[in-house]
Amino acid sequence: MTVIRKKPLFEIYTENNYLIINNSDSRKDNGIFELESILNVELIRNGSLFNKIIEITFGFNIPAKSNELRINMENGFKNIILTDCNIEKAEAVIYEINRLILKNKVSKSDF
Repeated sequence: MTVIRKKPLFEIYTENNYLIINNSDSRKDNGIFELESILNVELIRNGSLFNKIIEITFGFNIPAKSNELRINMENGFKNIILTDCNIEKAEAVIYEINRLILKNKVSKSDF
């Protein structure tokens, strides 16, 4: 289980081939998703147009205004806004989740 924000609590983890999200700040973000139905999970960094121009022109890495966790599923997607989260932990969790999804798809295609 990985906690990417402590106050208010935001947990994201996998258990028994399910992705589980517990966000005490926003109950609508809570959910249990079957890993088989998830295509991939990604982190979307939203910055202002001014920040993007500076980043492209001068090469400065400016922190994003907000980050979203996007869960791409077979029947659509779900966006969850990540505020005041440890982005490094979120990136590590996203990597592990995508690795599990790929592993499940490869093992199913072997049969």
